[in-house]
Amino acid sequence: MSTCQLCGKDTNSTVKAKIEGAVMKVCESCSEMGEKIKTKSKKSSKRSKKKRRKTSKTEEKVLANNYGKKIREEREEREMTMEELAKSMNEKTSVIQKVEQEELKPDKSLAGKLSKKLGIDLYVNPQVTDYDDTDDGDSRAATLGDVANIKK
Repeated sequence: MSTCQLCGKDTNSTVKAKIEGAVMKVCESCSEMGEKIKTKSKKSSKRSKKKRRKTSKTEEKVLANNYGKKIREEREEREMTMEELAKSMNEKTSVIQKVEQEELKPDKSLAGKLSKKLGIDLYVNPQVTDYDDTDDGDSRAATLGDVANIKK
C-alpha cells in the first residue's frame, strides 16, 4: 500500500500528477487538482540510455595540435585578413586573433564556423596522431610539505 503525498491517505495505487508546479505521487481524488503525468515504461528508458552512451563515445573529439597555425595558414592562403574572416563569420576580430595565437581554444560552434569557412578540421578523433595529450605544465604532484604550515 502506498501513501498519497498530498493528503496522506493510504491507497492501493498512486499516480504522478503535477499540482501547482510540483510533481507528486497522489491518490486518484487528489490527482484531479492538477494534471496527470504519464510515465514511460522502464524498457524504453534503458534503451535510450544505451544509445546515448554509444553516441557520446563516438562523438568524443579533441582539439588538434597547432590549431592556430592551421587557421592562420589557411586564412593567408585565401588572402584574407583577420577582419575579413571575422566579419564573414559574424565574430569579433579579437576572437580570431586569440584563436590564431592559441590563447583561446575554440568551442565546438566556433570551430564549426572556422571549419566551414576555411575547409579545415580543428577537432579530430583521439586515435589520430594530430593532437598532443601531454601536459606542458609541471607534472609533479603537490606534497604534504607544499601545503602544510610547519610550526617550529
